[in-house]
Amino acid sequence: MSMKAKKSNYARVWAWKGSRLQGVFILILGLAAGYVSIMLPLQQAYRKAPEVYPTFKLAFLSPALVILGILAIIVPSVTTDQTFLLSGPKKLSFTGWILVIALLAVGIGTYYLLHQQLSSLGYKLPIF
Repeated sequence: MSMKAKKSNYARVWAWKGSRLQGVFILILGLAAGYVSIMLPLQQAYRKAPEVYPTFKLAFLSPALVILGILAIIVPSVTTDQTFLLSGPKKLSFTGWILVIALLAVGIGTYYLLHQQLSSLGYKLPIF
């Protein structure tokens, strides 16, 4: 095997492992964001804290980060060459559109459920 072939093979393996490592990092970031923005405010509300300070923007983004992290672990091309999501330069593929719509639905659903749960426990919170 020539040196050029070895370098090419090494680069492919590193890109594959690197993208999975990025996926693990994104997954951990999403789980941490979910804990801080969803779990902690709910725990405070169940303990009858006088005030609860949820970060709804982070609650909206945390499920998307978790899903993207898992997707990057399963399909490494999500973080390397994006062929899974893009059909051309700056053009989403069908799968990309499905993913964007699903991430929006999950984020909005999480935001809504957190707001409803905290409101049902008697906390007055702004919608946005």
